[in-house]
Amino acid sequence: MLKVLVAEDEPWIRAAIVEAVESIGHDIKVVGDVTNGVEAWHVIQQLWPTVLITDIMMPEMDGLELVRNISENKIPMAVIIISGYENFQYAQRAISYGVNKYLLKPVNRDELREAVLDAMGKLTEIEKMNHYLIRIQTYFDTINDLDPKEGIKKIYKLIDDIQIIKHLNYGAYLSLLRIIESKICSLLASIEAEHMTIAQFNGVPDQEIRSHLGKLVEAWFLHPERNKKEFKQIIKSACDFIRTHYQDDITLTQMAEYTDLSISHFGALFKRYTGESLISYINQVRVEKAKELLRNSKDKIYAIAEEVGFSSQTYFIRVFKNMTGMSPNEYRKNLGI
Repeated sequence: MLKVLVAEDEPWIRAAIVEAVESIGHDIKVVGDVTNGVEAWHVIQQLWPTVLITDIMMPEMDGLELVRNISENKIPMAVIIISGYENFQYAQRAISYGVNKYLLKPVNRDELREAVLDAMGKLTEIEKMNHYLIRIQTYFDTINDLDPKEGIKKIYKLIDDIQIIKHLNYGAYLSLLRIIESKICSLLASIEAEHMTIAQFNGVPDQEIRSHLGKLVEAWFLHPERNKKEFKQIIKSACDFIRTHYQDDITLTQMAEYTDLSISHFGALFKRYTGESLISYINQVRVEKAKELLRNSKDKIYAIAEEVGFSSQTYFIRVFKNMTGMSPNEYRKNLGI
C-alpha cells in the first residue's frame, strides 16, 4: 500500500489534491492532510507515510525546510513538491534534498497521477526501511499497555534488531536510533522529566547506545508523574472540543493552541491517552456522526460527507470503508434503509 500525506495550507487546494490522489486507486491511500510543515513533520513521525505531497510556501515551516528535515534524517519517503513558483533555485534545492517530482500549480491531475504512480514503483526500496519505522511506532503506540519489565525488554530487542542493518545501511541505522531517542525524549518531555541525549550517534559503541536508550525507557516507566491527572484532563478537554467542532477543519496547530501546548507535546500526549493520532481520532468522530445521518436521514452521500467535515466525497467513502468494512451505501443497505 502507498500511504500518502498531503501538506497544503489552502483548504480548497488541499481537498482537491486529496480527492485526486484518492481517485487513482491502485491501493493508494491518503493517511492524512495537514496545513503546514510543522504539522506535517509531526504526522510523519506518527504515521510514517511512504509519499509526501507538499506545497513550498506554508506557515510555521515551509515545504523546503520540511523536505530538508526528511533528507537529513534519512526518512525513506518519496516526495512530490507542488509550487506556485517556477523558480530554478527552489527546484534546485528540492532536487538536492532528493525530491522525486516538482509540479507547478495549478496542479494537472494527470501529472499528479503519474508522479504518484512513479513513487509507487519505488515502494519496495522504501518499504525495507519503513518496516523498522513501523516497528518503532508500534512499540511507542503500545508503550502504555506494557508493564515496565516487558517494555524495557522489548526496547532492547528492538535496538538489537536494528543493529542488524548497521553494515548494510549505516546512515539508515543512525537515523533509526535517533528516531527512537527522539520518541522517548518526547514522552519524557511530556511529563517534564529531565533527560540526556547523545549529540551524535556516529562512532559511539553499540553497547553504549544500547545502554543509553535503555536507560531513557527505564526513566519513563519508573517516573512517578507518568500518569499525571492534569494531562488526562487536558486531553479529555481536547476530545470534547473535537466532538463539538468535528465539522470544522480542525488542525494540529489549532489543537496545540487550544490546549496551550507545543505541537509535539500535544501530539505525544494525545497519542498516549487516546491511543490514536489526532487525524485518526477526528475521522472516527466524523464517521460515527455520518452513521447517525445515514440511519436517520435521506441525505445524499456527498451532502453527509460535507456535513461531517470531510474534504471530499471520495475521501469520506475511503475512510468510512476502512473503519467499518463497508461503503456508506452498503451500510444503509445492510440496515434495510
